[in-house]
Amino acid sequence: MNKILLTLLFAFATVCGFAQESIDYNKKLHCHIEGEVKESTFTRILLMIGNGDPRVVPADTIWVKDGRFSYDLYTDTPEFYQLFACEDYNNGCWMPLDFFAEEGDIHATFYGYAIDDAPLPAMRSETPLNKELIAYNKDIEERFYLPMRQEEAALEKAGTLLTAEGAALKKLYDECEDRDSLNSLREKIELLEKENRLYTQEYKVFMEKGEKLRKEMYAYELDYIMNYPDMVGLYLLNQVRYRLYNKDNATKQPYVDVFKRVYDAKYPTNNMAIALRNWVSSMDVRVGSRIIDFTLPDLNGTKHTLSKEIEGKIAIIDFWASWCGPCRRTSMSFIPLYNKYKDKGFTVVGVASELDSENMRLAVEKDGYPWLNLLALRGVDNIWERYGIRAAGEVFLVDKDGTILVIGATAEEVEQILKERL
Repeated sequence: MNKILLTLLFAFATVCGFAQESIDYNKKLHCHIEGEVKESTFTRILLMIGNGDPRVVPADTIWVKDGRFSYDLYTDTPEFYQLFACEDYNNGCWMPLDFFAEEGDIHATFYGYAIDDAPLPAMRSETPLNKELIAYNKDIEERFYLPMRQEEAALEKAGTLLTAEGAALKKLYDECEDRDSLNSLREKIELLEKENRLYTQEYKVFMEKGEKLRKEMYAYELDYIMNYPDMVGLYLLNQVRYRLYNKDNATKQPYVDVFKRVYDAKYPTNNMAIALRNWVSSMDVRVGSRIIDFTLPDLNGTKHTLSKEIEGKIAIIDFWASWCGPCRRTSMSFIPLYNKYKDKGFTVVGVASELDSENMRLAVEKDGYPWLNLLALRGVDNIWERYGIRAAGEVFLVDKDGTILVIGATAEEVEQILKERL
């Protein structure tokens, strides 16, 4: 069977298998969602609580009929949710529509596929939090983004964005249909950029201006978060953590401070506050720090505590998932090392983040992992988040006393350390 068809069938089964799980009509708040789909053939809209990953967290399916859809969402308290097109998700490129589930109505509009540069999903609502979020986004758009887009469009129209050499290559690239030729042209364009010969001086000035404006926008955003400490401010703070994912702790500190000072105690059970709490905690996970201990079951349901499994051994803690191809290739690269050193004081513990245990079971059987694998089902205890793992897996090499030696360890790095220490 065609690989794409298999992927679509799997996604359909995964999503639809949990289509009604989160609904409880006895809860207090009723958010009615009305929506439309324009210029696309989307058949399903997915609904998921914010900060979730549809590969791990169940999503509700909202069916599209004649270009329209509706849904009634019930919650205990106002909460951050997301809508996104199932077809976009299956293509691996989805643009979510963020909103607050609160008492009242929202209207959502979806356009074409995200990969086709379609307009972003849009929302209308008169509910307090959504109205505030819409107003904030409009303000940011008009204050920062729109002027820059207009200026860039003017440069492009005037032909002063790319150098003559760069424009010629881009024209060839846009008109080319041969894959090998496209790759060759892409490499030439990248080389021009590396050699500082792709963009005109006018465009370089524009980019410097854009960077200055971006810093002003971030300052404006932080000011809003500090001075308007409601759930919209919490939402903005939650979005910041994605932007700062690979930044140093000093850059993150102003946002950490305002979270601890204002938002943490104010929203103790909110999913965004929980995510931020884990984000703050993960900042302490670094080379030289101790592992964060946890207890999870294996595929048979037997619970294991990480510290006990690796005690007195040099160990790999391998965060992987059945849906993550690169993770699995990395995991398999450790099999020869495990077989070679397992009787000399070395072990591996896998931690799989899964929506369904059967997917993990099939992956373990297919890939042949000989070590203990633990199941983090549907984001239980936020284990991955507490280790600062965002979207894909990660490998931690740990010393005999539980101290982290290497983050992102390769098989070659691990073997070198094992030769030195065992």
